[in-house]
Amino acid sequence: MSAATTRLPFSSGQMATLIASGIAFWFLGALICRWVGELGGFEGANRALLYAALVPGTLPVILLVRRIARLAPDQLALGSAIVTAAAILCDGIALVVIPDLYGAGVEQTAASGAVILWGGAVAIAIGCWLNRVPARS
Repeated sequence: MSAATTRLPFSSGQMATLIASGIAFWFLGALICRWVGELGGFEGANRALLYAALVPGTLPVILLVRRIARLAPDQLALGSAIVTAAAILCDGIALVVIPDLYGAGVEQTAASGAVILWGGAVAIAIGCWLNRVPARS
């Protein structure tokens, strides 16, 4: 296997953009979780609606990252995984170091962390879906 096929297919600038995007979207997500939690978004049926809304709500994020990182169509799955890795790394640290970022109480903090993990999984799935090989006609 050549060296070109064993390395990540991103320039240094693309990698920096993907990582910075993951950090930025994580922080925005944490603030949204705090706000949604205060409105009762993690209670009862609202939780299911929130999780469902994350699916179509994540698509524009992936499309924006594709544009700002200048990703080729075949880089979306891996790019989404890198963005998500940066986001969940921040989430894991913040849940321990600054749990108040997510709102008051252990339940709100846990619910926020779970929503961010769900959003990360959705982002990877959408990236993989967009990265798929077009069907032959």
